Amino acid sequence: MDIELPFKHETEKNFLSKIHPLIRVFLPFILVIPFILLYDVYLVIAITLLSFFLNLAFNLHPFKILSKIKALIPFILLITIFIPFYVGNTVLFQLNIGITLNIYQEGLTLALTLFFRIFGAAFIFMTFLTSLTYSEFIEALTKLRVVPPFFIGSIVIMLHYIPILAMSNKKVLDAQDLRGKNFTSYWQRIKAHAFIMGKNVVHNMERSEKLYESLKLRGFSGRITFSSKKLKLVDILMVLLFLSIIFALIYFIHIKQIQIEVFQLFIL
Repeated sequence: MDIELPFKHETEKNFLSKIHPLIRVFLPFILVIPFILLYDVYLVIAITLLSFFLNLAFNLHPFKILSKIKALIPFILLITIFIPFYVGNTVLFQLNIGITLNIYQEGLTLALTLFFRIFGAAFIFMTFLTSLTYSEFIEALTKLRVVPPFFIGSIVIMLHYIPILAMSNKKVLDAQDLRGKNFTSYWQRIKAHAFIMGKNVVHNMERSEKLYESLKLRGFSGRITFSSKKLKLVDILMVLLFLSIIFALIYFIHIKQIQIEVFQLFIL
């Protein structure tokens, strides 16, 4: 399986390509911050579904994005699965497995809300990352005056070496498999991954240091620059549109009632 960064190719074009890269980095925060601050699972589901339909409308390949973040699901479940057993006062039902375990209604609601919060936030951020090219993402970071140049340089080097490290790690493990190396347990495979990754990190740190020194000899100052792009009217309108949608979902639209009615429509 190829290891890829979550950015689109330079030749790919869609509606969001017309929006300034800085705005595309800022927009997911408009969507995510409300459902992180507000304890409302219906709001979380509504904003996540809105992002899914935006994916379809802007041709951002939502199912490809879902395939990229599906690896998060076991970790989210690990965080949330035990919450219903110890949070709350109202017993929803009991499990008898030698001992009696109470599943509380408040804990179940909290677990579902936390699950959808984490999954929804990952999906939304990945949506807007896939609308950016690699150069647009770095350009957006350079426009943020609060981000120091050395930090941007570190991100550039890190993003450059992540696919290299992952692919190198995969090649070594494949070579071990071809030579008959069998991992009898999941933890042995993890240990092998960690050992190979550690050696690759040290090796590539030496390579990056040599690369940096060669760039300095050629006059690199440490500051990454791009040709300046000005914010246009469509960029401001896009921010206002997203803010209006969020305010409408929070204050004017009865999200809970709509979702309950839609759910009842499908089960009847």
